[in-house]
Amino acid sequence: MLVHTVFFKFTSESTEADIQACADDARNLLGKVETVKAIYVGTPADTEVRPVSVRDFGLSLTVLFENIPDQNVYQDHPLHDEFIANNKANWASVAVHDAD
Repeated sequence: MLVHTVFFKFTSESTEADIQACADDARNLLGKVETVKAIYVGTPADTEVRPVSVRDFGLSLTVLFENIPDQNVYQDHPLHDEFIANNKANWASVAVHDAD
């Protein structure tokens, strides 16, 4: 199993509608990219703040794949490219964490 997690920080000009559109676009990848097993999209949780808590992101995306070749299919998929093209103007930064 490969877990692909992305943390998006949005520009100060981004609106709540922009963030929601990004979340909706991300959710739409499930069922349309054949190698995607599951997708979770979320915002920072209102949990107790601890010294190790990180909440400096606007949206997180977690995508599950069977293996690295399946993730490679996703990375090269036209819908992934479309997701990036539709939303990147609103991103101040993106951090990717992949784990297997």
